[in-house]
Amino acid sequence: MATDVAATVCDWEDDLRRAGRAAPAELSMMFRVGAPALALAFTAGAVPAAALAPRPQIPVIVLVLVSAAPWCRWLVKGDDGPTWWFAAAVLAPLGAAALIGPGSPVASLLMLAVGLLLVALNVGFAPFPLAAAVTGATYLTTLLVVVVLEPVVVVAAHLGFALTLAAAYAVRVCHDSSRLVAQALEALALQRAADQRRIMAQDVHDVVGHTLAVTMLHITAARMAVRRDHAADALEALEEAERHGRASLADLRRLVKVLRSGEETPGGPQPGLADVEALVDSFRGAVDLTFSLDGPAVVDPGAELAAYRIIQEALANAVRHGTGTARVSLTLAGGELVVEVGNPVGSVRDDGPGSGLAGMRERASAAGGECAAGMRDGEWLVSARIPA
Repeated sequence: MATDVAATVCDWEDDLRRAGRAAPAELSMMFRVGAPALALAFTAGAVPAAALAPRPQIPVIVLVLVSAAPWCRWLVKGDDGPTWWFAAAVLAPLGAAALIGPGSPVASLLMLAVGLLLVALNVGFAPFPLAAAVTGATYLTTLLVVVVLEPVVVVAAHLGFALTLAAAYAVRVCHDSSRLVAQALEALALQRAADQRRIMAQDVHDVVGHTLAVTMLHITAARMAVRRDHAADALEALEEAERHGRASLADLRRLVKVLRSGEETPGGPQPGLADVEALVDSFRGAVDLTFSLDGPAVVDPGAELAAYRIIQEALANAVRHGTGTARVSLTLAGGELVVEVGNPVGSVRDDGPGSGLAGMRERASAAGGECAAGMRDGEWLVSARIPA
């Protein structure tokens, strides 16, 4: 169990730093320098007050000076701060001095102030067992003895103790709350980074998957045309493969630019409903396509992008796994953008845990909709409903 108050403060500063925030410099300075300096100031006042009392006690002066040793070590050598041994080293001499009797109300109040400062530090920053022990020990060794020996300071002692506890507890609540906020900010930053990586992975998958599927088919067509000595068909197929490759390179450059700039979303225009027909046409050389468009106009850009990427991925899958035909339907009805892509398949193959279907579901979910895929009436059907 950690009992190091300074370590607690350092942990809090580390949490803030990881969350992109800086701990107030005033707080660090107050803890490392201000607290021991204040305690030594109280001690410096208690010693002459005890010495100038009507009945001065040399042992009291010696004990008060001994109680100042831990504070001096903290200030000079950068001690760890109040711990169990620190509390005992401060409170034991003060308690003994109070039992002997300082002989002066002023000296009693200054000794009490040192004890209350120790209470404030522990209640504000220390683990609960240490804070409770120091509070109880301070009350027993300092406050009760002062009440018995110096009736003049009874009210001030009780009021000071109550105010110290209230203020220190308020500091503890603020400290814990700010630490939780710092941890939440760090978790939020990690989540945003994870979301951004997922979005980038989806974009790369969509672009590369679509381009490779179509490009490979055009290259295959060119190879077969060369074997048949159909130079014109081979040239046309290679030109189509080159066009798709250049388009893919442009998309990849855009994604790399986003990764380098640290933006949350890719800059520049995103594909939408106006680009769906061109997307479908790019697959016509690979599969026999039928395309129907009913009602969609310009809708939410996020819905348009989700619909475009779902159609792109579904057609790429149709090229890889289908039997050569596919149909695409895009409808706007009831405030929803309905996407359907179906293609017959000879058999459903398990090609491993690919990310295509999961990516389509994530696209639809991010736009507030849903996407499902599976066999229906002898064909593989991808169906998505996205709020427009």
